[in-house]
Amino acid sequence: MKPEQDYTVAEFMTKDLVEVTPGTTAKRCADVMAAEKVSSAVITENNSLAGIVTEKDLARKIVAKGIDAEKILLHWANHRALASDVIKQLSLNGSVLEIEGLLPTGSILGAYSAVRLWYGEPPADYTSVYVYHPQPEQIIRRFANHPPGDTTLTILKLPATIPLRAETTTLAHTFVDLWNLTDWMAKDFVRRVREEIDGILS
Repeated sequence: MKPEQDYTVAEFMTKDLVEVTPGTTAKRCADVMAAEKVSSAVITENNSLAGIVTEKDLARKIVAKGIDAEKILLHWANHRALASDVIKQLSLNGSVLEIEGLLPTGSILGAYSAVRLWYGEPPADYTSVYVYHPQPEQIIRRFANHPPGDTTLTILKLPATIPLRAETTTLAHTFVDLWNLTDWMAKDFVRRVREEIDGILS
């Protein structure tokens, strides 16, 4: 490992840039950043760099306009009817990592699995996988002959109007789904996601 002072920014920079134009709406910009799993976007005009916008920029604008983002999030969480979106629940043999690895292309992980994907190490052990898919029957077919076990796979109806990342639900969506879970470990995951949200809004 090199001494700290020998590292250059080239070793940490993001090369896959997300570009928007000055006329892009804040919501559209946020949706693109979430889909591409980046925290900033460059603004270009006439093929020239005009500026940069970050997640914190967008969050601060919300706060500056007097919009209480936390109240909106908690309102969504308290009105989310997660149980009504369950298409099928399966009890499968294998660890959560094995079940996650067997999911078909196009699967969008939520709740515990989303947090693990973002941070590498989950704040607590979990035995349930929550997943969205535009064609949920693909998941049902994938596990049709899978032996039963203690890992729960919950297949959820894909929301039509909520933005999603490429592989996971968004930070806000993940928080809302976790808020609605009754498992003992859910509170540890809610706390971890809330810390991230507070960091963005601060």
